[in-house]
Amino acid sequence: MGTKEEEGATSDVPLKLFLLGFLLIIVGVVVLVIAAWLRGDASISVGVIFIVGFIPVILGAGPNALFAILIAAILTIIAFIVFIWLRKKGFNLLKD
Repeated sequence: MGTKEEEGATSDVPLKLFLLGFLLIIVGVVVLVIAAWLRGDASISVGVIFIVGFIPVILGAGPNALFAILIAAILTIIAFIVFIWLRKKGFNLLKD
C-alpha cells in the first residue's frame, strides 16, 4: 500500500492556511474594535474597490479616505499579479 499522497488524496495544508488567515482577520478586527471602544475618540476611514466585470468601482469615506483608497488600490494590483502568477504556475503543472 502507498501513502496518502500516492493514492491521490489531496493535502489539507491549503485549507489549514485559509482557516488560519481567516482566524487572523477576525482576531484583528476584534482587537481594533476593542481598542476603538476603549479609547472612545476614534475616527474611521474606509477605502473599498469592487471589481464588477472589468470595471473597478472605488468608494471611500472618512477623513483619510484618499489614503485608504490608495492602500486598497495597491492591494488590488498585488492581488491581480499574484492571481495571474498562480494561474500560470497551475497551467504549467498541468502540462507536466
